[in-house]
Amino acid sequence: MRNESMNLSKNEMMMVMHDQEQEIEKLKAEVAELQEKLDGYEIKVSKSGSLAEASAKISGLFEAAQATVSTYVENMKKRDARSEEILAGVEKQAEQIISEAEEVARKRLDAADVEIDEKWAVIESRLLVMYESHKGLQELVESGIFTVPSRDK
Repeated sequence: MRNESMNLSKNEMMMVMHDQEQEIEKLKAEVAELQEKLDGYEIKVSKSGSLAEASAKISGLFEAAQATVSTYVENMKKRDARSEEILAGVEKQAEQIISEAEEVARKRLDAADVEIDEKWAVIESRLLVMYESHKGLQELVESGIFTVPSRDK
């Protein structure tokens, strides 16, 4: 079931949760109906013949109510367990996506650094060629009026 929850889309998870909410509402309605019957039930000792017969009839109502409540509680536990499994799957997927995104970002930064270093090397070599080919620029640098910045890594 855990693998199934990891493959559910957000819409599918919402549909599962919606179905569970509808079942909960149905069970609540059944509990309310039984409670109404219980509240509206009048013990007529004269018709039942004795207090023992009336007690047996009431006991049947309580058993039916207890069965409905037990079903409701069991369904709630199942829904909670399924929700926790789905949440755990979604959290695991989110962690994986974040990890993959961080790896992609790191690789792109590394590639950008390499590209910057390559371009800087081209610029340096062109500047060196220009410097060496212009006698006036060499004289300015040598005189100290103009300095060539160094690139430290």
